[in-house]
Amino acid sequence: MTFRQLFDPASSTYTYLIADDTNHEAVLIDSVIDQVARDLALLRDNGLTLRYTLDTHVHADHVTAAHAIKQALAGGAARPAGVAAVQTAVSRDCNAAGYDRYLGDGDVILFGREEILVIATPGHTAGSVSFLWRDHVFTGDALLIGGCGRTDFQSGSAEALYHSITQKLFTLDEQVLVYPGRDYKGRRVSSIGEEKLFNARLAGKSLKEFVAIMDSLGPPAPARIHEAVPVNLVRGTELPPALSGQVPREAAALADLDSISVRQFSDEWQSPALRRRTVLIDVRTPAEFAIEHVEGAQSLPLDQLDPAALMARVGPAHTVFCICQTGTRSQLAAARLREAGFAQVVHVDGGTNAWRTAGLPLVRASP
Repeated sequence: MTFRQLFDPASSTYTYLIADDTNHEAVLIDSVIDQVARDLALLRDNGLTLRYTLDTHVHADHVTAAHAIKQALAGGAARPAGVAAVQTAVSRDCNAAGYDRYLGDGDVILFGREEILVIATPGHTAGSVSFLWRDHVFTGDALLIGGCGRTDFQSGSAEALYHSITQKLFTLDEQVLVYPGRDYKGRRVSSIGEEKLFNARLAGKSLKEFVAIMDSLGPPAPARIHEAVPVNLVRGTELPPALSGQVPREAAALADLDSISVRQFSDEWQSPALRRRTVLIDVRTPAEFAIEHVEGAQSLPLDQLDPAALMARVGPAHTVFCICQTGTRSQLAAARLREAGFAQVVHVDGGTNAWRTAGLPLVRASP
């Protein structure tokens, strides 16, 4: 049996790979679009056939790679003859569209000789589920190491989360290992017994005490919520068309893209000479662009990006800089533009979030 715990440092989230060594069938839990190249390379290098991408909920801090991975593995040598296509799956209570399978409490995911039990654990979001495999439980953002997920958006409920944890997860054997969807302190695994004894929000707490704790948190909104939630509700984003179904090229294309830090770009962007031979396109939605954007950027949403039209307007010799909220959509846009024939395409690493964090000026809408 193959088991890997993988980490995305930008979102502090974990992705899990489980594979049956008898027939090399695998599942991925909580994939991240920024790590598509990593995950596809891992599948390819270990000779694994992916059967499912499973999401514990509709994520607010990263875009799922479910659809992108399915698209990349469609057809060709990536899927042996007679083997079913990758199935994307999420809870039916997420009210999401475009996934292949909608999961309910007690459903079973089969791959090879292995099975995963679906446990509905609403509260962080209405559609949150946990996945029990052998003596491992993958809890997403419901139960974290020493804590739990927030309950103040996406139909979250502190009462529901308390019942999900105390009446479902805490009734599992105390030796069951807890693998969370995230951790900001580098912790990788806990156990049901440890969480029952030491979880600061839950150990020895009544429902009333827990609700009071959750109501007092007031955390800031996730940095990518306006990008991630709408996309995840419709199965996640796609890869650039030229990369679909070509696993080695996909990994190389996204890994080899030129990037530039926000500070370096800010310094260079001040040069009038640079601006005459470059264009900065902001591939976020028009609404996001209207709230704040880098001075001099042109709004060109990813879903409306027409490389041929841009080529006709600026010419192939221009350097094109791409920026978005965090760097995810800008990478996809840059890959698409490079494939279309632009010689110099660079994405701004970290996007407007990193720009704001660095204290660099942004053009903001009037209050």
